[in-house]
Amino acid sequence: MARRYPNVRLAVCWIWTSQFVWTKSVASLLRLRHPDGVDVQFFQGRGWSPAARHLHACERAIAWGADCLVILGADQVYGEDLLERLVARRREGYEVVAALVPTRGYLGWQDMKPFQPMAWRLKSQGLTPIQWRADCYAPIDPKDGAMQRIDFIGSGCILFDADHLLALQRPWFFETIDPVTQQRTACMDTKFCFRLRREAHAQVWVDTTIKITHVHDMPIDETFQDRFDDWMVAGQGDPTICDYGTPARMVKASTVEPRSALVDA
Repeated sequence: MARRYPNVRLAVCWIWTSQFVWTKSVASLLRLRHPDGVDVQFFQGRGWSPAARHLHACERAIAWGADCLVILGADQVYGEDLLERLVARRREGYEVVAALVPTRGYLGWQDMKPFQPMAWRLKSQGLTPIQWRADCYAPIDPKDGAMQRIDFIGSGCILFDADHLLALQRPWFFETIDPVTQQRTACMDTKFCFRLRREAHAQVWVDTTIKITHVHDMPIDETFQDRFDDWMVAGQGDPTICDYGTPARMVKASTVEPRSALVDA
Protein backbone atom coordinates (compact mmCIF):
# COMPACT_ATOMS: atom_id res chain seq x y z
CA MET A 1 0.00 0.00 0.00
CA ALA A 2 1.32 3.44 -0.92
CA ARG A 3 2.30 5.75 1.93
CA ARG A 4 0.09 8.70 2.79
CA TYR A 5 0.99 12.36 3.01
CA PRO A 6 1.93 14.65 4.79
CA ASN A 7 5.03 14.34 7.09
CA VAL A 8 7.06 12.49 4.49
CA ARG A 9 10.41 12.89 2.82
CA LEU A 10 10.25 14.11 -0.76
CA ALA A 11 13.32 13.52 -2.90
CA VAL A 12 13.68 15.79 -5.93
CA CYS A 13 15.84 13.91 -8.42
CA TRP A 14 17.22 16.29 -11.02
CA ILE A 15 18.81 14.43 -13.89
CA TRP A 16 21.95 16.07 -15.25
CA THR A 17 25.56 14.92 -15.47
CA SER A 18 27.29 17.90 -17.09
CA GLN A 19 29.17 20.48 -15.03
CA PHE A 20 27.24 23.12 -16.96
CA VAL A 21 23.54 23.55 -16.22
CA TRP A 22 20.97 25.84 -17.83
CA THR A 23 20.74 29.04 -15.78
CA LYS A 24 16.97 29.33 -16.17
CA SER A 25 16.52 25.75 -14.95
CA VAL A 26 18.66 26.28 -11.85
CA ALA A 27 16.86 29.52 -11.03
CA SER A 28 13.46 27.82 -11.23
CA LEU A 29 14.63 24.90 -9.07
CA LEU A 30 15.88 27.32 -6.42
CA ARG A 31 12.51 29.07 -6.39
CA LEU A 32 10.46 25.90 -5.85
CA ARG A 33 8.34 26.24 -2.72
CA HIS A 34 8.37 23.28 -0.34
CA PRO A 35 4.94 21.82 0.53
CA ASP A 36 3.83 22.16 4.14
CA GLY A 37 4.80 19.20 6.30
CA VAL A 38 7.13 17.76 3.68
CA ASP A 39 10.92 17.47 4.06
CA VAL A 40 12.48 18.19 0.65
CA GLN A 41 15.96 17.12 -0.43
CA PHE A 42 17.59 17.40 -3.88
CA PHE A 43 19.64 14.65 -5.53
CA GLN A 44 21.56 15.10 -8.76
CA GLY A 45 21.63 12.09 -11.06
CA ARG A 46 24.95 11.44 -12.78
CA GLY A 47 26.04 8.76 -15.25
CA TRP A 48 26.96 7.93 -18.82
CA SER A 49 23.35 7.56 -20.01
CA PRO A 50 19.85 8.73 -19.09
CA ALA A 51 19.15 5.39 -17.39
CA ALA A 52 22.36 5.58 -15.37
CA ARG A 53 21.55 9.12 -14.28
CA HIS A 54 18.02 8.15 -13.23
CA LEU A 55 19.33 5.16 -11.28
CA HIS A 56 22.01 7.20 -9.53
CA ALA A 57 19.56 9.82 -8.28
CA CYS A 58 16.84 7.35 -7.27
CA GLU A 59 19.24 5.05 -5.40
CA ARG A 60 20.56 7.99 -3.38
CA ALA A 61 17.00 9.10 -2.66
CA ILE A 62 16.04 5.65 -1.36
CA ALA A 63 19.20 5.52 0.78
CA TRP A 64 18.18 8.89 2.27
CA GLY A 65 14.85 7.37 3.27
CA ALA A 66 12.59 9.09 0.76
CA ASP A 67 8.90 8.29 0.98
CA CYS A 68 8.23 9.74 -2.45
CA LEU A 69 10.33 10.89 -5.36
CA VAL A 70 9.84 13.40 -8.14
CA ILE A 71 12.05 13.28 -11.21
CA LEU A 72 12.76 16.61 -12.91
CA GLY A 73 14.83 17.39 -15.97
CA ALA A 74 17.58 19.97 -15.48
CA ASP A 75 16.83 21.45 -18.91
CA GLN A 76 13.35 22.64 -17.99
CA VAL A 77 11.78 25.65 -16.25
CA TYR A 78 9.18 25.16 -13.52
CA GLY A 79 6.60 27.26 -11.74
CA GLU A 80 7.30 28.08 -8.11
CA ASP A 81 4.27 26.05 -6.98
CA LEU A 82 5.19 22.85 -8.85
CA LEU A 83 5.96 20.68 -5.80
CA GLU A 84 2.91 22.01 -3.97
CA ARG A 85 0.65 21.13 -6.89
CA LEU A 86 2.10 17.64 -7.35
CA VAL A 87 1.79 16.83 -3.64
CA ALA A 88 -1.74 18.26 -3.57
CA ARG A 89 -2.75 15.89 -6.38
CA ARG A 90 -1.19 12.98 -4.51
CA ARG A 91 -3.14 13.91 -1.41
CA GLU A 92 -6.30 13.90 -3.51
CA GLY A 93 -5.67 10.22 -4.21
CA TYR A 94 -3.84 10.20 -7.54
CA GLU A 95 -1.10 7.57 -7.10
CA VAL A 96 1.42 8.71 -9.71
CA VAL A 97 1.28 12.28 -11.03
CA ALA A 98 3.12 13.57 -14.09
CA ALA A 99 3.11 16.79 -16.10
CA LEU A 100 3.31 17.40 -19.82
CA VAL A 101 6.61 18.68 -21.21
CA PRO A 102 6.92 20.15 -24.73
CA THR A 103 8.81 17.79 -27.02
CA ARG A 104 12.12 19.18 -28.19
CA GLY A 105 11.58 18.60 -31.88
CA TYR A 106 9.23 16.57 -34.08
CA LEU A 107 8.71 12.85 -34.62
CA GLY A 108 7.11 12.31 -38.00
CA TRP A 109 6.01 8.73 -37.34
CA GLN A 110 3.33 9.79 -34.87
CA ASP A 111 0.41 12.18 -34.83
CA MET A 112 1.90 15.34 -33.31
CA LYS A 113 2.92 18.91 -33.99
CA PRO A 114 6.47 20.24 -33.64
CA PHE A 115 7.28 20.91 -29.96
CA GLN A 116 3.93 19.49 -28.83
CA PRO A 117 3.68 18.31 -25.17
CA MET A 118 3.18 14.54 -25.41
CA ALA A 119 1.77 11.72 -23.31
CA TRP A 120 -0.05 8.61 -24.49
CA ARG A 121 -2.71 6.11 -23.55
CA LEU A 122 -2.88 2.65 -25.07
CA LYS A 123 -5.90 2.19 -27.27
CA SER A 124 -8.21 -0.63 -26.24
CA GLN A 125 -6.97 -3.90 -27.71
CA GLY A 126 -9.40 -6.25 -26.01
CA LEU A 127 -7.89 -9.53 -24.85
CA THR A 128 -5.23 -9.61 -27.56
CA PRO A 129 -1.55 -9.15 -26.62
CA ILE A 130 -0.37 -5.55 -26.56
CA GLN A 131 0.85 -4.38 -29.94
CA TRP A 132 3.76 -1.93 -29.74
CA ARG A 133 2.88 0.05 -32.85
CA ALA A 134 2.47 3.80 -33.29
CA ASP A 135 -1.18 3.41 -34.25
CA CYS A 136 -1.87 1.71 -30.90
CA TYR A 137 -1.10 4.86 -28.89
CA ALA A 138 -3.60 7.69 -28.41
CA PRO A 139 -1.93 11.06 -27.68
CA ILE A 140 -3.31 12.95 -24.70
CA ASP A 141 -5.29 16.09 -25.52
CA PRO A 142 -5.26 18.65 -22.65
CA LYS A 143 -8.76 19.71 -23.71
CA ASP A 144 -10.09 16.35 -22.48
CA GLY A 145 -9.59 17.27 -18.83
CA ALA A 146 -7.22 18.44 -16.11
CA MET A 147 -6.42 14.95 -14.82
CA GLN A 148 -6.13 12.11 -17.32
CA ARG A 149 -4.98 8.53 -16.90
CA ILE A 150 -2.01 7.64 -19.08
CA ASP A 151 0.21 4.69 -19.96
CA PHE A 152 3.29 6.45 -21.33
CA ILE A 153 5.05 9.73 -20.64
CA GLY A 154 8.61 10.97 -20.42
CA SER A 155 10.28 11.48 -17.05
CA GLY A 156 10.60 15.26 -17.33
CA CYS A 157 8.24 15.66 -14.36
CA ILE A 158 6.78 12.66 -12.56
CA LEU A 159 5.96 12.04 -8.88
CA PHE A 160 5.69 8.54 -7.42
CA ASP A 161 6.03 6.77 -4.07
CA ALA A 162 9.17 4.96 -3.02
CA ASP A 163 6.98 1.86 -2.64
CA HIS A 164 6.12 2.08 -6.34
CA LEU A 165 9.80 2.16 -7.26
CA LEU A 166 10.71 -0.72 -4.94
CA ALA A 167 7.93 -2.83 -6.46
CA LEU A 168 9.68 -2.80 -9.85
CA GLN A 169 12.07 -5.51 -10.90
CA ARG A 170 15.62 -4.15 -11.04
CA PRO A 171 17.05 -2.35 -12.83
CA TRP A 172 14.43 0.40 -12.42
CA PHE A 173 15.73 2.12 -15.57
CA PHE A 174 17.63 0.60 -18.48
CA GLU A 175 18.71 1.45 -22.00
CA THR A 176 17.59 -0.43 -25.09
CA ILE A 177 20.17 -0.63 -27.87
CA ASP A 178 19.39 -1.65 -31.44
CA PRO A 179 21.94 -4.45 -32.13
CA VAL A 180 22.10 -3.61 -35.84
CA THR A 181 22.44 0.18 -35.79
CA GLN A 182 23.88 0.41 -32.25
CA GLN A 183 21.54 3.33 -31.68
CA ARG A 184 19.90 3.87 -28.29
CA THR A 185 16.11 3.62 -28.44
CA ALA A 186 14.36 6.58 -26.81
CA CYS A 187 12.02 4.55 -24.60
CA MET A 188 13.85 4.40 -21.26
CA ASP A 189 11.54 6.72 -19.35
CA THR A 190 8.28 5.91 -21.13
CA LYS A 191 8.81 2.21 -20.36
CA PHE A 192 9.39 3.15 -16.72
CA CYS A 193 5.99 4.87 -16.69
CA PHE A 194 4.33 1.78 -18.17
CA ARG A 195 6.08 -0.50 -15.64
CA LEU A 196 4.68 1.58 -12.77
CA ARG A 197 1.28 0.44 -13.92
CA ARG A 198 2.08 -3.16 -14.85
CA GLU A 199 4.49 -4.07 -12.04
CA ALA A 200 3.66 -1.64 -9.23
CA HIS A 201 -0.09 -1.70 -10.05
CA ALA A 202 -0.22 2.09 -9.77
CA GLN A 203 -2.51 4.31 -11.79
CA VAL A 204 -0.48 6.97 -13.61
CA TRP A 205 -2.08 10.37 -14.20
CA VAL A 206 -1.05 13.54 -15.98
CA ASP A 207 -2.03 16.97 -14.72
CA THR A 208 -2.54 18.94 -17.93
CA THR A 209 -2.86 22.23 -16.01
CA ILE A 210 0.83 22.24 -15.01
CA LYS A 211 2.88 24.15 -17.56
CA ILE A 212 6.57 23.39 -18.04
CA THR A 213 9.08 24.96 -20.40
CA HIS A 214 11.65 22.78 -22.16
CA VAL A 215 14.85 24.75 -22.72
CA HIS A 216 16.37 24.39 -26.19
CA ASP A 217 19.31 25.91 -28.04
CA MET A 218 18.79 26.29 -31.76
CA PRO A 219 20.15 28.38 -34.65
CA ILE A 220 17.98 31.37 -35.52
CA ASP A 221 17.48 32.02 -39.23
CA GLU A 222 15.45 34.46 -41.30
CA THR A 223 12.26 32.39 -40.92
CA PHE A 224 11.96 33.13 -37.19
CA GLN A 225 10.70 36.67 -37.85
CA ASP A 226 7.54 35.13 -39.31
CA ARG A 227 7.16 32.26 -36.84
CA PHE A 228 6.83 34.46 -33.77
CA ASP A 229 4.73 37.43 -34.93
CA ASP A 230 2.66 37.21 -31.74
CA TRP A 231 5.79 37.94 -29.69
CA MET A 232 5.54 41.57 -30.83
CA VAL A 233 2.61 41.90 -28.42
CA ALA A 234 3.67 42.61 -24.84
CA GLY A 235 3.17 39.60 -22.60
CA GLN A 236 3.10 37.04 -25.44
CA GLY A 237 6.80 36.24 -25.62
CA ASP A 238 9.86 35.91 -23.43
CA PRO A 239 10.56 39.32 -21.81
CA THR A 240 14.28 38.53 -21.69
CA ILE A 241 14.24 38.32 -25.49
CA CYS A 242 11.53 40.83 -26.43
CA ASP A 243 11.94 44.12 -24.55
CA TYR A 244 8.70 46.09 -24.34
CA GLY A 245 9.98 48.64 -21.84
CA THR A 246 10.82 51.33 -24.39
CA PRO A 247 8.35 52.09 -27.20
CA ALA A 248 9.89 52.26 -30.65
CA ARG A 249 8.97 55.95 -31.05
CA MET A 250 10.91 56.80 -27.88
CA VAL A 251 13.94 54.91 -29.13
CA LYS A 252 13.85 56.89 -32.37
CA ALA A 253 13.42 60.16 -30.53
CA SER A 254 16.37 59.47 -28.26
CA THR A 255 18.66 59.02 -31.26
CA VAL A 256 18.10 62.62 -32.47
CA GLU A 257 21.10 64.84 -31.80
CA PRO A 258 20.08 67.48 -29.22
CA ARG A 259 22.67 69.86 -30.76
CA SER A 260 20.39 70.46 -33.80
CA ALA A 261 17.65 71.80 -31.54
CA LEU A 262 20.07 74.25 -29.93
CA VAL A 263 21.29 75.47 -33.30
CA ASP A 264 17.71 76.02 -34.50
CA ALA A 265 17.01 78.00 -31.33
